[in-house]
Amino acid sequence: MPQTILGSYTGEWFTVQTPEQARLLSDAAALTMLQPFMGRTLGAAQAAREAGVSVERLSYRIRQFVAAGLLECVGEQPRRGRPVRLYRAAGGIFLPFQYTPFADLEAQLAGNLQPIQAAKARALARVLAEVHSDGRVLYRDDTSGKVYSEAASSAGASMRRSRGSNRTGRLWLDETQQAELQAAYDALSARIQALETGLREGAKPYLLELTLVPLDEAEA
Repeated sequence: MPQTILGSYTGEWFTVQTPEQARLLSDAAALTMLQPFMGRTLGAAQAAREAGVSVERLSYRIRQFVAAGLLECVGEQPRRGRPVRLYRAAGGIFLPFQYTPFADLEAQLAGNLQPIQAAKARALARVLAEVHSDGRVLYRDDTSGKVYSEAASSAGASMRRSRGSNRTGRLWLDETQQAELQAAYDALSARIQALETGLREGAKPYLLELTLVPLDEAEA
């Protein structure tokens, strides 16, 4: 049985057996639309709300999932007019690396991250355009003495408070600093996991990216 890190699963595992199954599960957009069905029985409308997509878009993916053997129609829910078809996917899926469409693990990670990084670049550019950023500034902070590089904007402070923020970079940490940062990361990660997600009234979509990994010195 596969070992899990972020959570626990004690049910039966479904093992991927075809390249098409692996292709769909390696597609970030497709996986988002399969997740509502994992270990649960849902109709298309409810799953679409949870995935944050239209019913039409999800219905297209449902046909793909069913044809690939990742999703099963398990019955119908009576209602006025046409009954609602109910679907269910395995609660746990094991994807052997040999079936993925990638040359190696690094290529798989790069492929999975590409849509996220593209969305991040578009969103940051839009935010900066809204606050009329016209360049970048590099400066040494008067208080800390640290050198910063950031987008130049007359409304930068308000942007950071109300429109989100982004910080990406390399850090040199000793063991104590790494442990402290890891603890803060774990606490924030647990808080994020507890949040209700999905399309619902009053909620807006945000992109969140949390990464803390050691580098080889050659990569630093």
